[in-house]
Amino acid sequence: MLSADLVLRGGSVVTMDAAGTVLPEADVAVADGAIVAVGPALEVEAARVLDVRGCAVTPGFVNAHTHQCLLRGTKEDRPLETWLDELCFPMEHALQPSHTVAAAQMNQIEMIRSGTTTFVDMYRHLSDIAPIVDRSGLRAVLAPQIMDVGNGRGETWEEAEDFVRAWAGQHPRIDAWVGPHAPYTVHAEGYLRARRLADEVGTRVMTHLCETRFEVEEVTRREGVGPVEWLDRLGVLDGLLGAHGVWLSDDDRERLARRGASIVHNPSSNMKLASGVAEVGKAKEAGVAVGLGTDSVLSNNNLDMIEEARLASFLQKVTLGDATALPAAEALRLATMGGAEAIGMADRIGSIEVGKRADLVVISLEAAHMWPVFIGEQTNIVEQIVYSASAADVRHTIVDGVPLMLDRELLTLDEAEASEAVRLAAADLIGTLPPTTPYQ
Repeated sequence: MLSADLVLRGGSVVTMDAAGTVLPEADVAVADGAIVAVGPALEVEAARVLDVRGCAVTPGFVNAHTHQCLLRGTKEDRPLETWLDELCFPMEHALQPSHTVAAAQMNQIEMIRSGTTTFVDMYRHLSDIAPIVDRSGLRAVLAPQIMDVGNGRGETWEEAEDFVRAWAGQHPRIDAWVGPHAPYTVHAEGYLRARRLADEVGTRVMTHLCETRFEVEEVTRREGVGPVEWLDRLGVLDGLLGAHGVWLSDDDRERLARRGASIVHNPSSNMKLASGVAEVGKAKEAGVAVGLGTDSVLSNNNLDMIEEARLASFLQKVTLGDATALPAAEALRLATMGGAEAIGMADRIGSIEVGKRADLVVISLEAAHMWPVFIGEQTNIVEQIVYSASAADVRHTIVDGVPLMLDRELLTLDEAEASEAVRLAAADLIGTLPPTTPYQ
């Protein structure tokens, strides 16, 4: 008989394997942080058994682009330029480690509660953030945000290099990448420096890419070509993770695919800031790995990856005038295996298969808004997750076989402590922002 540390019994297992297999009333066995068996009525002895009948078991969600910001619901409903000038740039200048530590606790509690098990964060004071990730139990890619020009504030190159050298490849759940902010805030030498650092320590580069029409027009005016071709000519595009990819041309998508670069779709943020709609289908058809992200609580305003998958599907349908576009299974794949592929972790996470890390989410199917549930050949479980569920339906969140939340009870971070830290830090930070200016 198989021995395991943990077994989830009797759930509907949404494997997200290549065939899209859904196993009704199946078990998942975990040992040493990895999945060791999947199937019905497993003969296994385990130190801990979770009865997950009436639930779906899915791979943990991969939030492939976010920033662990502190303020949300602040200076809302503004044009992008006003929003940047009145909120983002002043806030980034004023940020202290105490602000970002409070923000990290808030963001990671929300992610655990909503079933995210891996996240990619580009922001500030990451040396103070990484210990919070270590404590929370989440899996993370952390990239210091670097800016050469503009009104924003990133980490200095010295701070960024120190962090990347200290953390890249040194922790089983935390990796460090290099994060030049965007082609309109970083010079060519900055991107070249990022590439040199990434190559030297064996890590990757991420950046915002073709997020807005302004970005494409500004880089084209300055360089004579768009952002993707410019980065390609610099030799930076190989393996790049580009957030947004809203304003990509067919040539851009072909370049990204050729260079093994990836794109992260952020539908909520793109809609809220009126940035446009990423053509996810065209990117996938061109062979570009596409993940899904929430962006930050400033531009979303939540970190619910189930909601993000639903909005990704709906947005493609309405903009293409095609109700068959990005069906539920593909939307859920963006949130799991797609994200794993985009960040180069598909060999470890993203699906429920033997040998992969046990990053698992258990979603209750028992609330009225999830009825009726069909199990068997005509199962509608994936559709119910994407189109009907929300973060509140997540019952258990597990990373590396370790429960971070059981029956909605957080096990690794103190919610009351975090709440007080956020209250104090937010009151301090918001006092640094300029007064509101009239806008149309």
